[in-house]
Amino acid sequence: MNCFVCNGTMRPFMEKSFGLEHLDACEYVRCEDCGLVIAKTLYDMPHEQWAALNRECHAAYQNTDALAVDPNWLPRLKAQAAVLNELILLGVIAESARAVDYGAGDGKLADMCKPWLLKYDEYMARPNAGYLTELEPASFGFVITCSVFEHLLGAGDVEKIFALLKDDGIAAIHTLVCEEVPRDPNWFYLQPVHATFWTNAAMKKIFARYKFKACAYHVEARLWLLFKDAEKISRLKNSAWIIAEDFIDYWKVKPYRK
Repeated sequence: MNCFVCNGTMRPFMEKSFGLEHLDACEYVRCEDCGLVIAKTLYDMPHEQWAALNRECHAAYQNTDALAVDPNWLPRLKAQAAVLNELILLGVIAESARAVDYGAGDGKLADMCKPWLLKYDEYMARPNAGYLTELEPASFGFVITCSVFEHLLGAGDVEKIFALLKDDGIAAIHTLVCEEVPRDPNWFYLQPVHATFWTNAAMKKIFARYKFKACAYHVEARLWLLFKDAEKISRLKNSAWIIAEDFIDYWKVKPYRK
């Protein structure tokens, strides 16, 4: 098979046993050009099984202490909410802009940013909590995905997200991006529903494919901003932001952060 990012050849990389009802073992393959790694077993899985695996894993996660699983989760979430609210105050995100948290999970981030950030999640929607059920392409000035890009299953899923943006829209991404994905079955990021593992090289190609003009990265919030309109980035005068015209390949040194 070929890489959906750069069309390079995908080669066998490693395997990991999970022993779950909907996922016993998983095979991973790696692009020999951009280094993108995907969970081939998940990509080949029927949609019904993939949805069941998501429900199985999300139910298990919600019945555990989230801070015990990821002690950085709540501090990072609070930092991201603070950053987003600051972007409103700076005029980087217009108060009138339609904005959505795509893959909002239990909605904590959007709740911290009420009322301007809407919620959407395919697997964890709360019907009584104001979640959107349909998303119209090219209708959002701001789209954020937190811990979503590692769950995507190829070019179609990436397109669904970026197609939501207006011509001058901003995308915000929180995920793990490596210089090189470790060949280690015990790597903490090999979770049952993590399907795509991004490298700096792969992200740079996606950045160019969708014609983003500028990028900003906030270290504390672990958050990238991708700008369709480069003028907006000039409003970021806070030293907490790293700014560039291309995707910012910040995480280059092992071990990669959690």
